[in-house]
Amino acid sequence: MEQFSLKDKVAIVTGGSRGIGEAIAQTYAQAGAKVVLASRKIDGLNETADKIKAAGGEATAIAAHMGDHAAVKQLVQQTVEIYGGLDIVVNNAATNPHFGPLLTSEESMWDKTLDVNLRGYFRLIREAVPHMIVRGGGKVINIASIAGICHRRAWACTESPKPP
Repeated sequence: MEQFSLKDKVAIVTGGSRGIGEAIAQTYAQAGAKVVLASRKIDGLNETADKIKAAGGEATAIAAHMGDHAAVKQLVQQTVEIYGGLDIVVNNAATNPHFGPLLTSEESMWDKTLDVNLRGYFRLIREAVPHMIVRGGGKVINIASIAGICHRRAWACTESPKPP
């Protein structure tokens, strides 16, 4: 970890309660960062924060839905209040309310996906960057899925929906 020191850095990791987000948060904490874990449900976040603390790291769990602008704003405000600033944002939270071809999804599902997976990332960046500038800069890491490519390939193998 000497080559990857994040000593005195503060990071928000969305989708931090499990999977890729949990692994990123644990690695950042091992490298010396103070990590704020964000996700919709506090229970999973607390479990991850406890693991990080047990390993000697520093972590805070904050429940925040990335589709809710007020929650995103509060997440950044709380982070700055607790740790005095912000250096790194990892936009990892995502939703996928519909499994299958786009043409078979409800418009409300598409709206939810856009609100969390795109607008949520934008909102968090917009709220976080001014605090990063105060500290001399920062890093924003946006995680995305390869599913768009997979779905495109799968589309060629599926039967097209019949016109109404």
